[in-house]
Amino acid sequence: MRKLGFAVIGIILVAVIYYFTTGSEQVTQEIKNQVNRELATLEQNGFAIKERNIQKSEEHFIISFDDPKKIVDFFASQGAQMNLEDATALKGLRIGVDAKYLNDAYSALSLDIYPLNLPTGITELDMDKEDKLILEQLNKMLKKKDILVHVDFNKLLSSFKGYLKDIHETLQGENEVKFNIEGVTFAGDIDKGKISRLDQKLKHMTFEAKDEAHAQFSELTSHYKRTGPNSYDSTSGYSVKNIHLTGINETSKVLVSIDDMSGDSITSIKNDLAQSSIKATASKVKFETNGEKSLLKGITFNFNIKNLDMLALKKLEDADANNEAEINRLVQELISKGIAMEIPILEIKKIEAEGKSMDGFSLTANIDVDKSLNLAALQTNPMAALNAVNTKTKMTLSSELAALIAQQPRAMLLMMLIPSQEINGKKIYEVELKNGSLSINGKSVL
Repeated sequence: MRKLGFAVIGIILVAVIYYFTTGSEQVTQEIKNQVNRELATLEQNGFAIKERNIQKSEEHFIISFDDPKKIVDFFASQGAQMNLEDATALKGLRIGVDAKYLNDAYSALSLDIYPLNLPTGITELDMDKEDKLILEQLNKMLKKKDILVHVDFNKLLSSFKGYLKDIHETLQGENEVKFNIEGVTFAGDIDKGKISRLDQKLKHMTFEAKDEAHAQFSELTSHYKRTGPNSYDSTSGYSVKNIHLTGINETSKVLVSIDDMSGDSITSIKNDLAQSSIKATASKVKFETNGEKSLLKGITFNFNIKNLDMLALKKLEDADANNEAEINRLVQELISKGIAMEIPILEIKKIEAEGKSMDGFSLTANIDVDKSLNLAALQTNPMAALNAVNTKTKMTLSSELAALIAQQPRAMLLMMLIPSQEINGKKIYEVELKNGSLSINGKSVL
């Protein structure tokens, strides 16, 4: 429910920005002149506009999500990604919009955006007494406009800023559920009616189901910048100061804590082929299960991919997951240009487990899939992939970690089958498949 709620806020923000900015260069009167055309556009693309009330310096209307398929196509045309499953889940949702013109020194346009009801996919479910009670409380929240996004656009309609109203709510039922969201703000730029930059901040968020689960996020930031004509041409990233997760059941209690987690990605498109890189880090990850504790320090993960066919990927995203033949055809199309993937580094510098502190491990890997790979042939003869796939993996383990892993019977057997090299007190495993030949630590085995 929470994930869906945030998705709705993002989707509505994009929709309303498009609604109020496309083709408009002046303020107030020109925006009003544009409104009718933009409303007609929305109505032609899966939305319905209801209860519109226009006054001199403000107006009110309701946007209703009516046709999921048209809505998906519409957002795709505006550079906003949304799949059909999510759009279907939003069918029947109604969003209230209160607009004010020249509201302050900064704003040409100010908006309050708030959901009026839950989607029909939720309200039409077969519910027990407990579910109905929760639904009734959620509807009361919506009636009070407890979930509300405020957005201000500057005089040139070239930038915007806003916030999500703080939420402090407790849902009463068989188990009490509390959730709090504080300090959500955002700001961005608009270019030719589309978001070209978006920065977001979240000060604090907690979710607590008594005796079941607890989640806490602190100081989350994210950024997005469009860098080219394609909606996928972009740089983006995020950082989170701390995440705490707790899960409780009748037999166990699991705690996970993550400190200073961040990630960045860069994607560029050329000739409909994508090149993308991802970098992620975390300073600490702690685990505790029924009193048993472990700790990972200095985590780094980098990943690169090249020659990803975006047209085929888009078709694959829209395909019926139950149509195996169609999925296989599209995957074959996806790899038809040859895909190269690389993990420049996956590293955990320090590990604490079973009362011991030790150095961790590092891994590098790459895989090149030749465009000659035939999936149909692969299903009948897995060995057909040997000449079409080249891969190389190198793992370096500290001797202490290797000794700890070797205590597991299955791992011991694997380590016997793949003997390591030992350099500077570290265990090294290097496996390479090239032109149909397999080698381990430089020795051919196939």
